[in-house]
Amino acid sequence: MGRSLRLSAIAAVMAAALIAALAVFAPSAHAQSTRYEAESAACAGAIESNYAGFTGTGFCNAPNRAGTGITFTVQAGSAGTFTLGVKYANGSAANRTADVAVNGATIRTGVAFAPTGAWANWAIETVSVPVQAGANTVRLDATTAAGLANIDHLEVVRAGGSVLPSNFQWSSTGQLVGPKSDATHNIVSVKDPSVVFHNGRYHVFVSVVNTNQSYSLAYLSFTDWSQADSAQLHYLDTTAVGTGYKAAPQVFYFASQQKWYLTYQVGNNVAYSTTTDIANPSSWSAPTRMYSSTPQIVLDNRGEGQWLDFWTICDSANCYMYSSDDNGNLYRAQTSVSNFPNGFSQPVIAMHDDNHHWLFEGANVYKLAGTDEYLLMVEAITAGGRMFRSWTSTSAAGPWTPLADTQANPFASRNNVAFTGTPWTNDISHGELVRSGYDQTLTVNRCELQFLYQGMAPGSSGPYNLLPWRLGLLTQTNSPC
Repeated sequence: MGRSLRLSAIAAVMAAALIAALAVFAPSAHAQSTRYEAESAACAGAIESNYAGFTGTGFCNAPNRAGTGITFTVQAGSAGTFTLGVKYANGSAANRTADVAVNGATIRTGVAFAPTGAWANWAIETVSVPVQAGANTVRLDATTAAGLANIDHLEVVRAGGSVLPSNFQWSSTGQLVGPKSDATHNIVSVKDPSVVFHNGRYHVFVSVVNTNQSYSLAYLSFTDWSQADSAQLHYLDTTAVGTGYKAAPQVFYFASQQKWYLTYQVGNNVAYSTTTDIANPSSWSAPTRMYSSTPQIVLDNRGEGQWLDFWTICDSANCYMYSSDDNGNLYRAQTSVSNFPNGFSQPVIAMHDDNHHWLFEGANVYKLAGTDEYLLMVEAITAGGRMFRSWTSTSAAGPWTPLADTQANPFASRNNVAFTGTPWTNDISHGELVRSGYDQTLTVNRCELQFLYQGMAPGSSGPYNLLPWRLGLLTQTNSPC
């Protein structure tokens, strides 16, 4: 993750909830998500459209009293567990709580639909529920006189059955890449790597931080990981990318445009540069911002955090941009493949945790090669160091089912990484899986997972922007293949 000169203090806001929608074909174990719109459900109130950001023709605004709600009919091809993600808005200052019932049986009580800052700000929360084969009723009942939040739609995927293992073990290299200063760059850290393998070479883009705490981007390339530390750092602030705060790069090839994209933070916004030659660091275009300003939903919910760590993945129809705010919120925006890089929607809150350290930053999403499954990873902070949690879905948009997402069973942390000799870091922080391809689908080989990450010497301290981040490489040692 990249930081601006002001450090992010962090607070907690928001807790969300679950469910609801219409009857269509049920998702199979390897199907895309199915969306159920509120206007096709039994809404106890009115279907309205006076606040922007909804899908379909409107949203359900139920009466402000206990016991009122909305009922959806959800189809399942077979009995099992569904992950339900409800899109809702709560412009009030307090939680709107609800009980969730499936086929008449209460599954969850007092689910809190936390404030979203405004009625035009939308959030998504997930819940796993049991379903029977055929039609299932899913009902949301208000538990207080305040009534329900406004309900827009429900996304449904079948939970479980991931092609990935339920726990992970890794081995780590020693430090692979460290600072390389020159006459105008006095570097203290190398961090936030993004990597692709193309034409027989690894192409790595990183954030670098000067002793004056200023951020910029750099590029290095090599044919083998053993050459990484000796590879030249090319500083992109000497190119059209320009000077000024830029951090947390992501690189990919947009196949239909035959063009490489480099996206990155520019203050509290996201920008991109393009080239047709990834191997030529001088060829990147000047930055183009993707939003005119920080979206209102981020301003309303980031607390003392900041909008950061932008990550784009595309399926055959849409491109999704994930981002974080160091305040427990994971955002998602989207545009069509044909419109990319233009037309990104206002973000929604795709996931929230009241413990902001537990859903902190550095989100990655990947397609698992040969499957219809996607993997989400998000960085968390624990007393023992930084780590990654993980979820899966059959849609790049979610909703997301937990995979390895606890401190006892992480995706990657100091506790499930083996080092040769003395561990050089206790932190498994911001990084990227090494992809099997290089285009906008961000495909990885589930049988050969490797993760290029940032770490630092145990006991390092001081201002965040002066911490001595270095790069290392994890290799999965318990592949299911």
